This record gives sequence, structure tokens and C-alpha cells, in this order.
Amino acid sequence: MTTRYLMLEARRAYRNKRFLIFTLAMPVVLFLIYVQMYGKGDINGVSVKAYLMVSMAAFGAMSGAMSAGTRIALERQSGWNRQLRLTPLRPVSYLVAKAAVAMLVAVPSVVLVYAAGALAAHVRLSPQEWAVSAVGLWLALIPFAVIGIVIGYVASPDSAQAIFPATFMTLSLFGGIFIPVEAMPKLMANIAQVLPSYWLGIIGRSPLGLAGFEWKAVPVLLAWTAVLTLIVVRRYRVDTARA
Repeated sequence: MTTRYLMLEARRAYRNKRFLIFTLAMPVVLFLIYVQMYGKGDINGVSVKAYLMVSMAAFGAMSGAMSAGTRIALERQSGWNRQLRLTPLRPVSYLVAKAAVAMLVAVPSVVLVYAAGALAAHVRLSPQEWAVSAVGLWLALIPFAVIGIVIGYVASPDSAQAIFPATFMTLSLFGGIFIPVEAMPKLMANIAQVLPSYWLGIIGRSPLGLAGFEWKAVPVLLAWTAVLTLIVVRRYRVDTARA
């Protein structure tokens, strides 16, 4: 039941044209533009091309991972959630399936931007660096998948369409996805280090630098995931009690 539901949810996400444009096409286009404009030199031992590649992959993957929120809000309004509660699908399976789909639909963003980096921008990394950066970046999206579910349980369909881009852009702009933290004023740089988007970028870029993998990012992202999961469980129980 869970596997069938997972596949159904994934097909629904990939049929959304707006999702395909903003999550798949836009990060690749922005990456290629930025490489032409700023693709020389390095930042902290990472070539600017590789830095931009990781940032734009993170940008698209965050959008995919958080996009579940709007769908959940629509399902709550339409009564689809109540119908699912009458099936053998357990609540925990429903929530896990939502998070799994969010992670699944984020994969193409990472693959496409990294492919553009290798083929069009000529980013040169070792096989291990490609693998650790891409897989690490993808795994670091877990808290963003949970953020999407939180939005789906605290917002109506109309407000979710406003909250999702506002949250997404705030995390992108202040977390160092569009503006390197090294170029930010000290106060903004300190704020960035509180956000999961900052550590998402660190996870993707640290295997490419001289200092090696930044393990400090792991407990930070786990803490975000734990807190957000508690919020999801609380909001799910409240939503179920109202129905």
C-alpha cells in the first residue's frame, strides 16, 4: 500500500508543469548564466564553477523537497486525508510517504545541475568528490522535506502558495545559496549559520575543498529535522482531531 501510494504521489508531482519549470529548468538556466558571469577564480579552495553548481543544485532540490506542502494543504481541504484514514494506510506511512516523495522529486534537480556542471561548465572533480557532494547534498534535504510537510499542515491551500515561496526564498537568500556567506556582512553571516540552507550548501561544497567533509553540519541538520518532525506530529494529531 505504501509503495503504491509513494509511486502515485511521485507521478502527481512530475505531472505538475510549474514544478518542472521552477525545480528542474530554472536552476540549470541560472547556473549556466552565473557561470558565464562569475565563473572564474575560487572561494575557500573551491572553484567558483563548482561553488555555483552546488548552490544551484541546492536551490532546485530545496524547491522540490519543500513542494509537498501545497499538495498536502489541498488534500486537507478536499477531504482526501480523511478518505485515506479509512484505508489500511497508517498515519506514519502517510507521513513517511510524503517525505519520501519530497526527497524523490528533488533528485532530478541535483542530477541535471551536476550534469550541466560537468558537460557545459567543465567542472572537474574526482569520482569520489562527485559522489560525496551529490549524495551528501541530497541527504541534507531531509529537513526541507519536513518543512514542506509542516507548511502543508499549518496553512490553507491559498496561504500555502504564499508561505512556500516566502520560506523558500528566505532560506535561499539568507542561507548563502545565492550570496556566498563570505560576501555577507558579519551579522547576516552569523544569521546564515542558524539556517539549514547554510549547512545544506556546506554539505555539498565541503567535499570539494581542502578542509574535507564538514561533519559539524550533520548534528545541526539532524536537530532541525527532529524539531520539525515533532511539529508535524503535533499538527497531524490536531488536524485528525478536527476531522
